[in-house]
Amino acid sequence: MPVPLDVPSTPEITHRVEIKTSMGRIVIGLYGKAVPKTVDNFLHYVDSGFYSDKIFHRIIPGFMIQGGGFDSSLVRATADARVALEIIPGFKHVPGTVSMARTSDPGSASSQFFICVASVPQLNGAYAAFGEIDEGMAVVNSISSVKTERVERENGTMEDVPTSVVMIESIIRLE
Repeated sequence: MPVPLDVPSTPEITHRVEIKTSMGRIVIGLYGKAVPKTVDNFLHYVDSGFYSDKIFHRIIPGFMIQGGGFDSSLVRATADARVALEIIPGFKHVPGTVSMARTSDPGSASSQFFICVASVPQLNGAYAAFGEIDEGMAVVNSISSVKTERVERENGTMEDVPTSVVMIESIIRLE
């Protein structure tokens, strides 16, 4: 069950991180006061270097780009513990919103995140938005237009996998 938090629907940016990708630079502003557990979780992965050499492994044009869980060989990275779902009341998933990816279990988010490239009202109140694009939305939009395919694997099929690798070279904190 999501934990609604008593914060403004336009949260304050408390931290900034830079994502260096093979297609360009993206800067994300994080909502550390609004969703502290989610931001702390994300920054744990950032500070440990976890995101280096991961990819954007799922791209759905007109919806979102997702990364932070697989390497370029589509090997799933071992993530740490899950983080409880934090919801900002009234917050809207619009282009540039950054949220935690999860399974159908609301408390299953760990390292994977996604960036919206369109307004996605069905995600409002159901996914933990924890930041917004501060710089580099053109890069996000370019990534969202990469051609994708279905990939058959030993342990199942992956949908919406880019046909050319989009690397997350690193994610670092900015001062």
